[in-house]
Amino acid sequence: MVYSIVKPCAKIALSVYFRKMNISHRERIPKGKPVVFAVNHPTAFIEPCILGCWSDEPMHFLARGDLYVNSPFVRKLYDWFHIVPVFRLDDLGYGGLKSNYKSFGKCFETLKENKQVTILAEGRTKHEKRLRPLMKGTARIVFGTLEKYPDLDIHVVPVGVNYTDSDKFRSDVRIDYGEPIRVQDYFPTYLENPAKAVAALTQEIKTRMSERVIHLDNPADDEWTEPLLAFHRNGPSARLFPALSDDPTPLFEEKKLADKLNELPENERQNLKGKVQNYLSLLHKSGTTDRGLMDHTSYSLGSALLLGLCWIPYMIGFALNCAPLYLGNFFAKKKTKTVEFRASVAIFVSMVLYLFYWLGWLIASILVGKLWLIAVVLAMPFLGYFAVVYHDLDIRWKDCQRAAVIDDSTEAKLLEMREELMKI
Repeated sequence: MVYSIVKPCAKIALSVYFRKMNISHRERIPKGKPVVFAVNHPTAFIEPCILGCWSDEPMHFLARGDLYVNSPFVRKLYDWFHIVPVFRLDDLGYGGLKSNYKSFGKCFETLKENKQVTILAEGRTKHEKRLRPLMKGTARIVFGTLEKYPDLDIHVVPVGVNYTDSDKFRSDVRIDYGEPIRVQDYFPTYLENPAKAVAALTQEIKTRMSERVIHLDNPADDEWTEPLLAFHRNGPSARLFPALSDDPTPLFEEKKLADKLNELPENERQNLKGKVQNYLSLLHKSGTTDRGLMDHTSYSLGSALLLGLCWIPYMIGFALNCAPLYLGNFFAKKKTKTVEFRASVAIFVSMVLYLFYWLGWLIASILVGKLWLIAVVLAMPFLGYFAVVYHDLDIRWKDCQRAAVIDDSTEAKLLEMREELMKI
């Protein structure tokens, strides 16, 4: 009941937080069969929320169990949202590990009913562009299910979740579903040698997941490789719309670039690093951005007039809707200790606050009995989304405005430096 009510609200909240969402190859999900989604884990709980919101069927999730033990309210949330607690040794000790038998049993029964289960296969969350070693829990759960129900045709679908910057409002997310792995193909090996089968299935999941996760080998290079990936996104094909797409091209183009960076010899890497730093330095000195430099079409008299005409509805939408979002963001910054949790908490708290905020306005407008006020309240969410999109366009226009006023020689130098970078 609660899951069905919250799902469309969460879908809207995620669509507001992310500027663009590319979710590709969902047609690979087997129909009418038990499915386990093995997903990488860059944030606290945004990726399972996205998968659940854009799934045609209710989804069940595995999540850390220490929160479940310590809070009756969290236990109720877990029940409402189909979350199964998993207990780790360093959270609750060996006593907590015994509780996993009950949790795994829930997974077995869920898969028996041909339902979907999402497992964050890395086990721990880390805000970075790399795939970390996978835990063996995914394989153990599916084989444990087959031990109890050997006729089930379970499939594991590897999923790659990639954020341009999950901690930044109006960033992008790119998700790709891999080809499903039929677990029955590994089950005869499991009956003879369980450890060998678990290792083989875990390796196959990792191989297929790594094909759709942007991975940068060396964390020490993040400072200059992240801007280089952003330069690629700012190319001539960059567009604000459509906000939701099933096109996998942006993900795999960026992954191809990341793979190329990983393959560069050390001397070429250092040379490229110096060029990126020099380009960034000149951009900063010129008071412009790479996006502004590459998107001259957004700076024109027509676009300025359009932004001017839309400024009043933008301000109305902003004024009516900003309070819950700012409060949610403020709460997340105050209460979360790590970057992995900040965006997740901000989205969740802002969504809950906005629901009560909007419902309060709606009830008040009905009690007042003014039709115009009711109409304004009903239009509030649409005006709010308009304000968010307007803000995107306004930032882009200002970037282009700053790029347009730099002198010709500096612009030519920047374009020359950029072209040299893009030759890789």
